[in-house]
Order: sequence, then structure tokens, then C-alpha cells
Amino acid sequence: MGDSYEERVARIYDALNHKEPDVVPSLACMGTFTIGFNNCTVEQVENDWQLSVENFLNTQKDLYADAVYTAGVVFDSKFAKAIGSPAHFVSADKETIQHHQQIPMAADEYDKLIADPEGFMMNVLLPRTAKRLSGAYPEKKKAILEFMSHLNDKLAEWTTIGQRLKEEYNRPIMAPVVNAYPPLDFIFDYFRGFEGTAVDMRRQPEKLVEACEAVLPFMWKNMGIPDDATRVPEFPPFATMFHIPTFLSPKQFEKFFLPTYQKMVDRIYECGGKMIMFLEGTWDNKAEWLNSLPKDFAFGICEADDIFKMKKLVGDNICIVGGMPLDKLKYGTVQENVDYAKYLVDELAPGGGYIFSSSRELLTKTDVNWENYKAAYKTVHEYGKK
Repeated sequence: MGDSYEERVARIYDALNHKEPDVVPSLACMGTFTIGFNNCTVEQVENDWQLSVENFLNTQKDLYADAVYTAGVVFDSKFAKAIGSPAHFVSADKETIQHHQQIPMAADEYDKLIADPEGFMMNVLLPRTAKRLSGAYPEKKKAILEFMSHLNDKLAEWTTIGQRLKEEYNRPIMAPVVNAYPPLDFIFDYFRGFEGTAVDMRRQPEKLVEACEAVLPFMWKNMGIPDDATRVPEFPPFATMFHIPTFLSPKQFEKFFLPTYQKMVDRIYECGGKMIMFLEGTWDNKAEWLNSLPKDFAFGICEADDIFKMKKLVGDNICIVGGMPLDKLKYGTVQENVDYAKYLVDELAPGGGYIFSSSRELLTKTDVNWENYKAAYKTVHEYGKK
């Protein structure tokens, strides 16, 4: 097997299916790292999508990787600015983007959300957070046009990155969109925040459960599987980036998170799809659920977990992704990184079910020493051959 686009997809899916591929696959996870890497600012790339494309592709030129996680920066501050929302803003370094928690929904408004989820979201909650959508019509129209204009630019950016990655580098994108958004995460991210959701789980648990069921149809639309669909492509996999689960006990996870999210997972499986799950935080206490998933159905990107422990706990059921520590990539020597990459291959790759990657997504240019990063990925490609 060589390094064509199709062969790389096959290599990745061999790992998912717990077959030993010809080479241990590798996944590059880069977010706003591509901005600082090219000595640019967020403002520059937000206003020039073609520059953003070139920035992303510049990181691929002398890097060996079988796939990339996403097609560049997914969320940026210009979307928020267009509608007058503080949800995302540029950091002081001008190279990264931060999320600002908002709590537009009061604790006593669950009945309104449950009664008319989309109407309450669009007509009440959105204007509370997006100030330009709460004023007179001319301002609303201008805000919407600015938002849509930027969306068109971002779509052009993502599409172009995907096309050029395939044509110039034979490199697939594993998560071109986030399309399996859990209802509880949605409420947590956009309506009630960390403190509000935590309080609601204790003071009005049944309302929170009911609200998750109420917003499920909205998330179902976002997932993009028509009601009459019987098959979906295996590639790319449906993507979920978890947020609240790492803060939940197993009992809370089972009561509040799973009832709705499991329906999404089951629907994807029934249609023949696969999933890639970004396991933010630690997940070892939810190993039982990960092992309940259909075998060879999901990739699990491990962020803060001990990857060797996770391999033992769930590695026979899902495909483990990650392992290369950012601190070693940043502070270690080239040889230390080469040696550790070999160690990961030796310990995790036998029998399939493993894809090499950094332990976290790269966000700033100082996250890693680029020479270390390239050396680790090159080592896996050369040392990881069957």
C-alpha cells in the first residue's frame, strides 16, 4: 500500500477495524496554530480566507501525516462580531481565539424552551447574546448580511483546503464538520453555562432532561441524516467534540447526557456510518459506555487520559488516537521525541486500533518545537511499517 488518498483512508480504517495496517497511521490536529506558525494575526486571516488557506497548507509541506483533523480554524471571532456577540474573541497574543461563556437563559425559563425550542432560541435567547439582532430592522439586516458573507468565505476556505489537501498532499480530513452535537453540550455551551447547568442538575433535573429531549430535533437537523435515509458514507466519520462529559460523574452522564446523545449515535450506526469523538478531559470513568459502542465504530481522540491505560480499558472496542505529549514536543530534544514515538508504536500499535497524534490540538506556535513535531511524525511513518 502506498500513500494515495484512497490508500490513506484505507489505512486509517484498517486501524479502526483493529487490523494491523501497512503503516501506523498518523493524524495532525491543528487549530489556530496555523496562524502563528505563519506569523499572521487572527484579524488578517478572518479578512482574507485565501491567506488562511495558504497558512494551513504551509504547515503540510514538509510534514508527514496520513490525515488532518479539521480544515483549519472552525470558530472565529468575526462570526461573533457580525451579530454583536461576545461569544468568541481574539486573545491578547492576536494569534488565538477564546470562547466567552454566556448565560442568556434564566433558570426559570425551561418551560419556554421545552414548549417551543427553535422559537425560544431564535426569538428570545439569540437577541440576548447577539446585540445587533435585537435592534431595529436595518441593523438586523446588516448584521445578518455580514454574518452570511463571512460564512460564505469560510465555506470557500474549508472547501478549498479540502480540495487542495486531497489534490496536492493526498491527505483526507477526518472531521470536516462537527455534525453530531450532543443536546446537553448545546445547552451547556450556549444557554446555561457551567454553573447554571451544574445547579440545574441538582435543583431541576427533570426539566433539564426534558429540555435535552426538546432540542434533540434541532440537533438532529444539524447532524444531516434525512429521516428516510438508510445508508450514509463510512467516510468521513461523524464528529463530536465533547465539552461537559469530563465534568460529569458516571451517574450524571447516564441520566443527563446519554438519553439523547445515544439516539444520535444509534442512528449513525444504523445507517452504516462511523464516528470520531474528541474525548476532552478525562474519560477513564466512562470506559463502560465506550465499550458499549459497537465494535470498530468509533475513533476516540484521547486528550488528558493516560493513553496506555485507555488502550487497555477500551482499545479492543474503539480506535485510540493520540499519545504524543505536547510538553515533550515543546521541550524535548529531537532524539527524545523520536524515541518516544517509537515507544508509542511498540506499545499501542500491535493488533491495530491505534492512530498516532499529539495529545492535544495545536493552538499556538509555541505549543511545539516544529522540528520535534516533524521528526515524531516521520518516525512513526518509517518505524511503524509492518
